[in-house]
Parts: sequence; structure tokens; C-alpha cells
Amino acid sequence: MEFLRDGFLILVVIITGTVILVMFIFHRFDIVLRIAPITSVQTEIESLSTHQPLPSPGPYRVSRVIDGDTIVLDNGERVRLIGVDAPETNHPEIPVQRFGEEATEFLRQFAEGFECTLEYEPGNIRDQYGRLLAYVFVGDRLANAELIRRGYAYAYTRFPFHRQADFIALEREARQHQSGLWDLSLRDGRIANLVKRYESLSMEGRKSLDDILEELVQQYPFEEMKNVDSLTGEGGK
Repeated sequence: MEFLRDGFLILVVIITGTVILVMFIFHRFDIVLRIAPITSVQTEIESLSTHQPLPSPGPYRVSRVIDGDTIVLDNGERVRLIGVDAPETNHPEIPVQRFGEEATEFLRQFAEGFECTLEYEPGNIRDQYGRLLAYVFVGDRLANAELIRRGYAYAYTRFPFHRQADFIALEREARQHQSGLWDLSLRDGRIANLVKRYESLSMEGRKSLDDILEELVQQYPFEEMKNVDSLTGEGGK
């Protein structure tokens, strides 16, 4: 009898252990099944975000120029020129900035109505407003670079892009040649406006303006002094 009792206990232990093992296996399998779809979805999302296919490079036709750094293509896409920061003309909170209209007109004559091809920065296809980010080629000329080289826009350096060093060099060249935005000649609209308002300036303001004009007079041919005389009403005496 004692032998049968020991055998029964051993059998109970074996059955109990088997049941526990089976429950453990099913529990683990259930966890795997529940996690697998989540992991799969996460992997798919990550894959989409890191391997987003590049849009077609074109060619497209530029149907409209919005401002000095934004265009509209014939397929309705708005394109923001990479690496370019032109003066504002359409900002809801900022008045039209100096040289904004000139930059818009330059880009309009350069690109509007012409075919263009686009080049993208992989991983940085659209901005927060949904606009395509691209380098815009009209023929073999890069609109982004021409805007900066001619002084119609600044090199935009807030975010990195692979042509950044080239664009910074182009802005430096525009500064050295005093092209567009960097024109500091006596014909510059800002200086002419200050000269007209000379009498309304404070003593400190007059002194600062005198210093600026003196420096400019030393840099430019004498004939440009006639512009100052005519503006102040002192010319022709």
C-alpha cells in the first residue's frame, strides 16, 4: 500500500508539473503574438520615415512665383527653395521687407513659365507647411544659387544641407561686390531715406549718420556725392 501511495504522489507531481509547463508555454506564446504585430507596425513606420521615396525630379513647368524663395509647379505642388532666405513679401505678420519685391521679380523672370527639374535632400523632403524642399534647376542654372550670388537672398543656414558651404561662399561674394541686398552705395534707399530725415534725428543719430556717410564717401567716386547734395537740397550752389 505504501508503494502505491508513493507512486500516486509521484504521478500527481508529474501531472501538475506538466500542466504548469504547458500553461507557461501558452502564456509566453500569447505574449509573442501580442507583441509581434506592434513590433511589425513600429518597424513599418520607422521604415517609411527613414526610407521615404523621393518625388520625381521632373521636368515640371513653373506656373507661378509666390516670392523670392517659393514657386508653384504645374502639378500644383508648392516648392520652397532649399538653402535660400529671401526677404518677405507675403508674411502675415511681417511687412514687405527691403528687396523682397526685387527678389520676387528676379525669380519670376528667371523661372516662371519655364521648365525646371528638382533635386532633393534625402530625408528632408517637405517642410512644416507641406511644401516640397528642393534645388530648382532651370536648364543648367540653379535658381537657389543665382538668387544668393546676385544678392537677392541670404544663405539659409539654420538647417544643414549639402550645398551649404557653396551658398555661404556665394553670399560672401555678393557682400564683397555689394550686390543687391548688400549695396551700400549712396544711392541705397535706406541711406537716402535717412538723409531726408536728417533734421528729425537726435544728436546721437546725426553723429552716427555723419560717420556712416563719411566712411562711404571715402569708398566711392566723388561723383556719387552729387546724390547726397541733391537729397539734402544743398546741390547746385
